[in-house]
Amino acid sequence: MHAAHLRQLLRAALPDSSHHKAAGWFGQTDFLFTHSHVDEEQDAYHDGLFITLWKRWDFWLALPPAGAAQRNLLAQAWARLSQGAPAAEADGLLRQYRAYDGAGRPGPWQPLDAAHAPPDALQDCAQAWRAVIAYWRRAEGQRRAGRPLRARLHATLTPARVQALTLLPVFTGRYNDWWDPERNGWWEGDVWIGARQPGQQGGRHWGRALKLSWRNGSEAAGDEEDDAHACYQIDLVDDDAPSGTAHPPGLRLSYSQRQSDARSLLTNDAVEHMERLLQLFTSLEQRLYAAHAQEQQALQAGAPASGGPAPALPRTPPFAPDESDAEVFGAAIMALSHAWQSSGRSHASLVRELWAAQADAAQPPDAPAADAPTPPPLADPRLAQASGVLRLAHTVHALADQDLSARFHRRFAFAPGAFAHHAARGGRAVGPLLWQSDGRLLAHVGPATGAADQAGSWWQLGADGLHLTPLPSAQAPHAVPPQAGHATAHGVTVRGDEAGDLHGLADDGRALWRHHLGGAIRSIAPAPDGHALAVGTAGGYLVLLHKGSGTDPYLVSTSRYAEARRFIFWGDTAAPLAW
Repeated sequence: MHAAHLRQLLRAALPDSSHHKAAGWFGQTDFLFTHSHVDEEQDAYHDGLFITLWKRWDFWLALPPAGAAQRNLLAQAWARLSQGAPAAEADGLLRQYRAYDGAGRPGPWQPLDAAHAPPDALQDCAQAWRAVIAYWRRAEGQRRAGRPLRARLHATLTPARVQALTLLPVFTGRYNDWWDPERNGWWEGDVWIGARQPGQQGGRHWGRALKLSWRNGSEAAGDEEDDAHACYQIDLVDDDAPSGTAHPPGLRLSYSQRQSDARSLLTNDAVEHMERLLQLFTSLEQRLYAAHAQEQQALQAGAPASGGPAPALPRTPPFAPDESDAEVFGAAIMALSHAWQSSGRSHASLVRELWAAQADAAQPPDAPAADAPTPPPLADPRLAQASGVLRLAHTVHALADQDLSARFHRRFAFAPGAFAHHAARGGRAVGPLLWQSDGRLLAHVGPATGAADQAGSWWQLGADGLHLTPLPSAQAPHAVPPQAGHATAHGVTVRGDEAGDLHGLADDGRALWRHHLGGAIRSIAPAPDGHALAVGTAGGYLVLLHKGSGTDPYLVSTSRYAEARRFIFWGDTAAPLAW
C-alpha cells in the first residue's frame, strides 16, 4: 500500500482528465477513485481512493499535493474529513479511517496508523486494498485482451433472448405485477427473479425488464429490513448501446449493492459483475425453460381428462335469426366462451411479440450458431378447458345446424396448441388437396393408426365450403399426386413448415407474415378464384382460409387470413369434425 501503486490504480480507473470519478463494489465493499477536481456542488476531491466496508469502516487513501493549487484542493477535501491537515506516511500516502458505532453511525475521521487505529482496522484496510487491486487487475487484463468477456456477454444477452424468457407463462400469468410484492417475482433457489412487462398508465410508460437479486451479506444497524440484497437489472430499450460500452445493443444493464441504493449502469471495468450476470442468466434460463417444459407436459398429460363436462346447450335448434348468442348458448357456455377467447387473445398476442423479437434477432445464414437454448413454445393457456370445449364442439356438430355452427365458430376460435396432444396422437395426415373447376375441393386423408385401409381415403368439400362427404371410390383420383407444401396466393409465396406454420414470403424472400395451424404442413392449394386457401396438415387438419381485412386477434398469426372452416380427422373419431 504505497503511492506508486495508487498512481497505477488511478491511471487504470481514470485514464484521462475527462474522468474525475470511478466507482464500483464487490460483496460488502465499495470504492471510489477520484482525481483532483471541484465538482458542480463545489465539493473538492483529491487524487485518492475511498473504500467502505459496509457500516464497519471507511478508509481514505490519497496522494500528497504536488503544488500550491493541489495543496489548496487537498485542504478543501480534508476540511470535510478532519479539522487538521494529515501528514503523509513514509510510503507517500495520506491515510485516514473512521469506524461505525453500534447504531450504524460513522464516527470522526482519524489517522490510519499504528498510533491511532486499532489493529483490526489496519488489517481490514490492507485486505480491502488487495481486493481492490485484484478487481482492477482483472479489469485491466480484460482491456488488454480486447474485452473477450464483454463480447461473450453481448453474444449471450440479446433482446430476443431476454424477451423470450420474460414471455414465459410464469411471468405473464403467475408473477405479472411488478408493483405487487406478492406477484412481482419469486426465489429460484438462492436467486430472486422477476420480470416487468411493458405498459403505461396515463402519461407514464415503462418497458420490459428482467431483474435478478440475491442476498448480499446481512443487514447492519440502522438498515431497513431486507436491505442486504444486491441486484442486476436488464432493461430492453429502443436505442442501441454506443459502440464499446458494457451494454449490448437494445439493452441497458444496471446494478446495485443494496436494495436501498439507486441502481447505476454497469461499466466496462465491472468484470466480476459481467461474469456473475452471465452465470446467473444462463443457469436460470435453463432452469426456467426446464420447469416450463415439465409444466406443459403435465398439462398435456392431464388435458384429455380435465376440464369437466361440457356445459349443456339450453335448447336445440332451430333458432330465430334475431336471437342473440347469449340466448342461444346460455350463461354457462357464454362464460366458457369469454374465458376461452380472452385466454386465446392474450396467448396470440404474446406469441406475435415473441415472433417479432426472434425476427429482429435473426442471424444471416453464414453467422455462427449461438449457444442459446431453444425456447420451448409458449404453453396455450386453454389446455385446461380444451376437453370441455371439444365435447361441446362434437355436440354442435352432431346437431348439423348451420346457424348454430357459425355461432360456435365465432365464439370459440380453434386452439392448435390446446389440442396438440390429440393431433400428435391420432392425427390423420391431410393432403394432397385438389380444387375442381366447379368449386369443390378434393382432399386425401391418410389412414388412422392401425387401420386396415393403408391407402387412406378421399373426401370432397362442397363448393359452399360447409359440407364434407366421402368421395365415392369411382370418382377418386387414380393416383395420388405429389403433395405441395408451397403455393402462390395474391402474388405472395406461401410455404409451410414442420412446426405447422405458414410463411408468407415476398419475391425477394423477405418474411411478410406467419400463421400457425398445427401439425406439419403437408399441402397448400389456393382456390381457382383466389379467394380461399386450403391447407392440409399432418395433425389431421383441413383448414379453409379466407383473406380478411386485418389480423384475427384470436389466431396465432400475423397474416390477414381468417379460418372460414376447419375439418378435423383424428383416429379416435368415426367421422371428421367440422369446427
